[in-house]
Amino acid sequence: MTTVQEIYETIDAFAPFASQESWDNSGLLAGAGTQPAEKILTTLDISQGVIAEAAAQGVQLIVSHHPVIFSPLKALPVQHPVYQLAAHQIAAICVHTPLDMAPEGLNAYAHTLLRECLSLEGRTDVLEPCWKDGRGFGWTDTSTRAWTPQALAQQLQSVFGGAVRYSAKETPIRKIAYCSGSAASMLELAAAQGCDALITGDIKHDRWYAAEFSDVALFDCGHYGTERFAAEILAAHIRAAHPEVTVIAQAGADPAEICAGGEEQ
Repeated sequence: MTTVQEIYETIDAFAPFASQESWDNSGLLAGAGTQPAEKILTTLDISQGVIAEAAAQGVQLIVSHHPVIFSPLKALPVQHPVYQLAAHQIAAICVHTPLDMAPEGLNAYAHTLLRECLSLEGRTDVLEPCWKDGRGFGWTDTSTRAWTPQALAQQLQSVFGGAVRYSAKETPIRKIAYCSGSAASMLELAAAQGCDALITGDIKHDRWYAAEFSDVALFDCGHYGTERFAAEILAAHIRAAHPEVTVIAQAGADPAEICAGGEEQ
């Protein structure tokens, strides 16, 4: 029988939990290491819908990117995902910043996706180093061609899906910085490293003006858009190490809808 602890150790081998940021809450957040984990669901967020699907399919462990417990819980209503996990006896392992920084994690996966379509040279540097061994958040790389903001936005939409918000900086874009999730705070780091553009998600209003001042183009591909790949990354590692278990990769749906205008037909 494969246990939750064995799956935890498999994840820890490629995305060490000890590498998480001080503000993070990655690890085994629900259940016990001794519980069976012969049917697993990997996902981006442990939502009510994901738990309902997991329970319907007899899943014993959910492995997610975003922590199901992030801030201290002061109440636990029955509809809360943590309550539902306990009610269905489903364990939960969450791999947040360790997966962001892992050599085979989210940002590295995005580089693989973008390398060919953006004509990147493949010589990457870490955008924000956090560890002495060089690990950190995001990357920078240089394209072999110059991009207009419009052309780059179209390519990004084809990769990440959904809407892409961008600033129409009219100078050519060659050196590109990237960080999944919500990393507009790294704008100044990107500018200091000579980048022409920063690709991320969840960009706040003031950051667009900061980008204009820094002469860096910003591209907002959404938090969900840049991180939905976590489900398949986690599933692939677990399947490779544990061919005896059943792993379902389910990123879940983007919780935000987009109104594109016009009337329904």
